[in-house]
Amino acid sequence: MRNLTRLLLAIAAVVALLAALGVGYGIGARTGAANVMRVDSAPVVRAVRSVAKMATVQIEVADVIRYEEIRTIVLFDVPKNATLRLRGTVLGGFDLEKGFSVNAEESTRVVHIRLPAPVILSVDSRVEWFDERSGWLNPITSDDRTRWMTWSRGAIGKAAKDAGLDERAVDHARKLLSEVASAFGWTCVVDLEREPQPKL
Repeated sequence: MRNLTRLLLAIAAVVALLAALGVGYGIGARTGAANVMRVDSAPVVRAVRSVAKMATVQIEVADVIRYEEIRTIVLFDVPKNATLRLRGTVLGGFDLEKGFSVNAEESTRVVHIRLPAPVILSVDSRVEWFDERSGWLNPITSDDRTRWMTWSRGAIGKAAKDAGLDERAVDHARKLLSEVASAFGWTCVVDLEREPQPKL
């Protein structure tokens, strides 16, 4: 009787051990499968954000502009004018504080990126003054120079936009973002927020 009890206890211990091993294997298998199938989107999202900050282009601009203002005294028009030679470097890109977002679909490994409309980030201008003409009745003042310099910077920015600054910035950003997503094994889809159209 005592031997039978020992045998039953031994069998029960073996069954309990096998059951414990089976449960442990099942948990390990599920955990292992989860680790294999898990897709971490954090690295590609961080890389996309970093590259988006660097997605800028620059255009060199050169132009000649003539400003003229006329003052009427009694019946006579007294002009003052100046011709300016403009040279500048315009940097275009994206203000990521406005309208920028990144969403990753881990199941399809697709990164959806929304970019704001491109903008002028900086204008480095060099202005040469020549051929100034004015008189004591309508002299060129320091206020005139300040105002014309401001206009000059705006003219340089407009010339850069007319030369395709926005389009180049968008194309450059799409290329860089697609390359960085591809390096992580992801596909990149870029949507661009359009500038609001002026009301008629």
